[in-house]
Amino acid sequence: MGASATIVLGCAGSDSDSGGTSNGDTGGTTDTGSGTCASTNEGEIGPYFADDSDPRFNRSNILPNVDGTEAQTGIPLTLTITVLDGEQGCAPYPGAQIDVWHCNASGVYSDEDAESTSTKSWLRGYQITDASGKVTFQTILPGWYSGRTTHIHLRIRSTYGNASSTSDGSNTTQLFFDQTLIDTVATTVAPYDAEGKNPTTNALDHVYSGETKGTNLVSLSGDATSGYTTALTVVLPIAG
Repeated sequence: MGASATIVLGCAGSDSDSGGTSNGDTGGTTDTGSGTCASTNEGEIGPYFADDSDPRFNRSNILPNVDGTEAQTGIPLTLTITVLDGEQGCAPYPGAQIDVWHCNASGVYSDEDAESTSTKSWLRGYQITDASGKVTFQTILPGWYSGRTTHIHLRIRSTYGNASSTSDGSNTTQLFFDQTLIDTVATTVAPYDAEGKNPTTNALDHVYSGETKGTNLVSLSGDATSGYTTALTVVLPIAG
């Protein structure tokens, strides 16, 4: 995989990249040198967060169920997250619990009765940030489902917000992908092309446009064959 691109969640990105791969920071005003940085915008928790108190959810590879079975297929995605403390000079925040969950390439979530996946646990997991405020997950590029653009959910449990219920989104946000890239994947790459192009674009998505206000758009390095990498920064406390 290629070198990862880094984006700060809370700094404005662009949704008009014309390439399938975007490299580099999309801009913004975060300045860790002067000790000032903008908090990451809140994005709703949504209906698909599930209890992850089982210690087996503490893992870097979230592709399979927690028992190691049924690893999901798709374009590999290495997702590195750094958490900074916006009220302590943008210092790294160790000890935060980062929960990640998203749908598979067909737009289906695990652990959902309506999806007949109530006994499954793939594409869910958490890690605790290290001394440098970092965690890294191995997953896949998500697909899409009706009414939403392609996205990944994040929950950051910290001293600023330790909510763990399925309804309290005060410590949650969502990240998004370049529109051209997800359109290309949806029409040319298996198994994503079985679903086709998503009619709900980033611009039409109520979380992307209305809640995170277009700020949580990540940059990817790599390609659809070997996989993508991305590195992003979350600044606490989450801005509701």
